[in-house]
Amino acid sequence: MLTSILAAFVLLVTFTTLAGGQGEKGLAKSFPWQFRLAAKLRTPVLVFIVVPLSFIMWLRMQAKRTLKLLRHPSKESVAAQHAQAVALLVAQLEAWNKAGRKGKLRTARPNWAAMSTKLASNKEGCHLVSISHLNNILEVDVEKMTLKAEPSVTFGECTDVLLPLGLALQTHVEMESITLGGCALGFGIETNSHRVGLFQESAVEYEIVDSYGVMRTVNKTNDPELFYALPWSYGTLGFCTAITLKLVPTKPFVRLQYEPTSSPEELERRLTEYTKMTNPPEFLEATAFTPTQAVIQAGWYSDGPSSEPDKTMKVNPINHFYKPFFFRHVERFVGTEGGAELIPLKHFLHRFSRSIFWEIEDMIPFSNHPLYRCLWGWLGAPEVSLLKLFQGPVIRKASVYAHVVQESIMPLRELPAGLRLFDRIYGVYPLLVFPVRVWNRGALSGFVTPPEHLLETDERGERTAMYVDVGAYGVPREVKQGRSWDAKASIREMEEWTHKVNGWDAPYTDIACTLREFRALFNHELLDKTRARLGALECFPEVYDKVKPEAGIIDLSDEMAAEAKARAAGTVNGAANGAANGAANGA
Repeated sequence: MLTSILAAFVLLVTFTTLAGGQGEKGLAKSFPWQFRLAAKLRTPVLVFIVVPLSFIMWLRMQAKRTLKLLRHPSKESVAAQHAQAVALLVAQLEAWNKAGRKGKLRTARPNWAAMSTKLASNKEGCHLVSISHLNNILEVDVEKMTLKAEPSVTFGECTDVLLPLGLALQTHVEMESITLGGCALGFGIETNSHRVGLFQESAVEYEIVDSYGVMRTVNKTNDPELFYALPWSYGTLGFCTAITLKLVPTKPFVRLQYEPTSSPEELERRLTEYTKMTNPPEFLEATAFTPTQAVIQAGWYSDGPSSEPDKTMKVNPINHFYKPFFFRHVERFVGTEGGAELIPLKHFLHRFSRSIFWEIEDMIPFSNHPLYRCLWGWLGAPEVSLLKLFQGPVIRKASVYAHVVQESIMPLRELPAGLRLFDRIYGVYPLLVFPVRVWNRGALSGFVTPPEHLLETDERGERTAMYVDVGAYGVPREVKQGRSWDAKASIREMEEWTHKVNGWDAPYTDIACTLREFRALFNHELLDKTRARLGALECFPEVYDKVKPEAGIIDLSDEMAAEAKARAAGTVNGAANGAANGAANGA
């Protein structure tokens, strides 16, 4: 019996390899043969090599986590170990200073291990500093409701430590392998961001080491400029060695309410109504499945069926390997009257880990089939770092023009227009829709600063604006239909529109803007001022230099030449003219 099942499974894989997935069948002949061959063989390579290797990596990681939990080191020994880890970093920087401060400072972490779309690192000629040893949770303070951890700690590790205590991070990103440091100095958003904002709003204190090897403990009281400049700085101010984050009390379950909508305008109206509630849901997001149909998911903490008005409410452990992917489960509510259920908190927090949001179906087309889930699903999803490691430069370049990973943070009022633009230039579904509250702190506003006309003042006197993050991940419609898709033009059009409506793009995705356009898209004023004060201008690259398009992937030479010509003619005034003008000049 087992032999027959395995034989049927191998036949299924073979058939899929020969038939090709949706994206592979649509690839134009202009794509390099290496990419078309890799696309043809992608499914069996993932199923029989990458997925088992990912499972082995997961076992190793779980063993390390378990050992850490079993050791129960004292507070003193944890502090001593942290001091030793910081001393190793300081020693590297002191050696660099003594050698004449040659090369700009970057971490030694390989780019394939980072949570970004880029394979190349832009680290050529830089001095690489190792920080991978900074990977311990240092303290959970139940009285202060804070967690102090080193930057390489992952959200999965935080889940293992905090949930048994009835606690969670104020902003808990759903992907288990993402690190706290990456979100703290980069970009982080979650399904409760409509209440608490971006991940940076959960930071209480940072510990960083500057280029001179001097350790600084930074909070909003002792150095507010540095404190608010650190988010989105991408390590251009110093090396983070620890971060203290806010915690919140939790309950064992989330009562999730599913509400379908039938138009972009209805979706925007209902999300706005949810965010303006006196006591809004703890969790709020939506998933768009077509240009008109979406499902809102609103969640509240719950003690279980006995605490609900409906004592028979179903408990759905969505992350068991034999269960359908969460996004497919949500899709069942399209065109219905909606519904509600209870989800165990840990399952909810990591609801997209098994399916890498919804990317896995583009990689393994039958991955949601019951046969695959039962025979192979227990191995988990492919590890993102391994997916990048198995790419070569040719495949990476071609994938940019055959695959979308884009996020745009736009004012909530612009959501209908944004969804229509996403549909026209990407044609990728589902779409991720996360409402997010963004603060304006005047001179202390960092990279993302909402304009005055979008601001509202809350009961605490704080000025915020409601935005929404829309994410597209998958194969563009035109590629599926066998037509060429101009990634550069599409991404630049989205960047220009996002800037026009006072929004921002996520720098971890593929970007197609020049340095001038990037500096117009994001508010660099506080970061530039703080970098100059810390002497970081000569020691660390600009943010753009860390996230810019890889050489040979997206060519911006025409746009930069047009900018140079405009400057020579006196029609461009630095970054202030904005990304829209830059895009027009480069068209």
